[in-house]
Amino acid sequence: MDTREEQFIEDRNPDILHKPPHPNETNIASLKSAGLDNGLPGRLSEVRVDILETTTTVSEDFQFVPRKKSIRMSIGFIACLTLLGSTIVTLLVLGFLIFLWFGEGPVTGGEQASHVWRNIMLGEWLPQFTTLSSLVIRLAIGAQASLCTSMCAALILERRKVLKSQAAQYSIIRALNDGPFSLIKLSLLQIHNNFSLHLEFVLLVCLFLAALGTQFSSTILLSDLDTASVVQSPSTTSLNLYAGPNLNFDTSATDYWSGRPSSFPSFGETPAGYFAQPNQRGLSDTGVKRRALLPFHESRDRAALRGYDGSATVLSSRVACMPPTISGEFIGARYSDSLYYGTMAGQISYEETFAKAGIPSTRLCNSERCLSPYFNCTIMSISPDTTHISTSYSFCFPQVIREKQYDPSAWKLDDDPWGPESSPILVMSSELYPADWEEALEKPIATPNSTAEDEWISFELLPGKFMKVSLCFMGLNVMFSGVRLQSAEKRSIITTEVTANKSAESINTADVQILLGTSQATQDFGERGVFNIEKIVDDPNHVFFSDKNRSLSPTQNTTSVLETYLVYTAQQMTGNTSIAVCIRCTGYPSQATNPLYANLFSSILRSSNRAAVALQSVYTVLGQVVYYDMLEIWDEPREVVVTQSRPVQVARRSRGIIVVTALVLVSLLSVWAITGLFLKYSRHTLLGETWNTVSQLVSQETEDILNGSGTVRDKDVRMSLKNNDPHVRLEESRTGRVEIVRCNKLK
Repeated sequence: MDTREEQFIEDRNPDILHKPPHPNETNIASLKSAGLDNGLPGRLSEVRVDILETTTTVSEDFQFVPRKKSIRMSIGFIACLTLLGSTIVTLLVLGFLIFLWFGEGPVTGGEQASHVWRNIMLGEWLPQFTTLSSLVIRLAIGAQASLCTSMCAALILERRKVLKSQAAQYSIIRALNDGPFSLIKLSLLQIHNNFSLHLEFVLLVCLFLAALGTQFSSTILLSDLDTASVVQSPSTTSLNLYAGPNLNFDTSATDYWSGRPSSFPSFGETPAGYFAQPNQRGLSDTGVKRRALLPFHESRDRAALRGYDGSATVLSSRVACMPPTISGEFIGARYSDSLYYGTMAGQISYEETFAKAGIPSTRLCNSERCLSPYFNCTIMSISPDTTHISTSYSFCFPQVIREKQYDPSAWKLDDDPWGPESSPILVMSSELYPADWEEALEKPIATPNSTAEDEWISFELLPGKFMKVSLCFMGLNVMFSGVRLQSAEKRSIITTEVTANKSAESINTADVQILLGTSQATQDFGERGVFNIEKIVDDPNHVFFSDKNRSLSPTQNTTSVLETYLVYTAQQMTGNTSIAVCIRCTGYPSQATNPLYANLFSSILRSSNRAAVALQSVYTVLGQVVYYDMLEIWDEPREVVVTQSRPVQVARRSRGIIVVTALVLVSLLSVWAITGLFLKYSRHTLLGETWNTVSQLVSQETEDILNGSGTVRDKDVRMSLKNNDPHVRLEESRTGRVEIVRCNKLK
């Protein structure tokens, strides 16, 4: 073999480091040295070619020493950098997305979230960051998918068998490809090879599907976004919190009972809990319930409030109810020619009532008034055309506290609710219809024997028809106090609007009852949507009747207007005022109420049977209506610290981020599993090396194709090999050269 031929073989077989001379070549050299080749140059050349061809396909004595490949040599520096860098970038971006999704913290609205998270949300950058992050993930996974496609092509070409007509495509994919789909499509054409059963193909399909899914990652993630409130940083602002000396607000000019509340705003409350369960003696006591009214006239400002630190109007109340000891008679009264109702007139024995309720001796008088035992109250009858209402409700004030605007407060928070500083109230429920009261026009019904049940006494006025009465005391106080309010953890909307239908029976006040905490089972501030009063500091100079010689401050002048309405004006400023709080009932009360008040009161009694809770609830709503009417014209500002929220796009669901996380993890696991298989099993491929790829295509098996016309097409090759398309793979031939070899020619 001359020097040029040796160089040619060396160039085509770079992995051959040592090649011992073939025995036949030794023999030829011996012939030359003996001079036996003279005159036979052509013949010797032919013999030499025959010998070399025989060596290529037959020899089993050929010794091959493979060159050991490093990871960098097998994959390439750029590919290594792409695999590692893309993995790191993908995990970092995924972590950033998870932070955006779940960085709100334990409190709704992000009150305990990091400044970074809140700034992103309040800056309304979430959709942009989501889109950009999705783009980075797609690019990173796409780059990895391309490399893994080359690796899988190498594994298939080296470990499996492919059709000779497709060997070039498999080989070229190792250097150049447009992603997994091209290799999957090519492999599926060879169903008989069972590629789908091999690990590298399964991993490639998983990678392809995951990469395909990540193409829609932006859409998937954006589906999780929705509008929600995110808390802003606290800020100091000035609010009008009371009236100046030149403003005069006359509450007596407006009939608030008959007006329908337009909304039921949230409030701050303390203490938490429900305290109206009657004891063994039937005494039901709400305890002192303090409710700070939010000084924002617009509902959108109240809805955005998450924290408040400053002065506010605080409505405090305590209602206690007990079964009364009363005597008197029930009298029928005419409402119209065909409709009748009842009245109840008599006396209350306070001493005996308190004794039965287990209340120690108490004061019945103070310097302003004594509790009057006499009463004359209206009893409403059920409308005759009503079929689904079986009870009518009303409450009556036997005596009022004669308080006027700009007067000191009557009731102190540390006073008992039963006493002359509180308003005595008889709460009544009746099962009688107008026809039942018609019989009592001429013949009053004397007070029959009664039975006690919790805070009620029950009279059977007619066979099977009962009337129940509870004696309640309501202490009310309105102060201008310093408060610190904090929104509850689950709170999202703080204004509950109730839409009343035309039919009074269909008014639904369930949301209002939840807000007011009328059920013992619903007391959580977050569930109710109210604020927690974390701190409350009352004005030590607040004036009461006991020290009324002191003048009132401007702030107490303002709160006195609201307090006067609740304890005096709303009771028609006279004793024996009866207020009807029933749906579809008949009678002539001193004060009719809007159906919404009636529905709220009657619904609470039907569900809980607690008169104290029903009274405290309707008076809280009434106080809010008057307060927000007054707040609109107040003109004296004070600085307060306000924490508000702003509606922005945040992640309200987690389905999208879970799907994207799963796609990314499947993709990365597939990438590194394919990489591991490639490093373990691939011996001959230098990933991405074009010359290496092309040189390995050149072999005796492909010579007939490569020596053909330069314009040969893939289709032409497939057609020409249609009837004889043998299986090949990339292997070391018998000469030690890495090339495409027919499978049945492998040793």
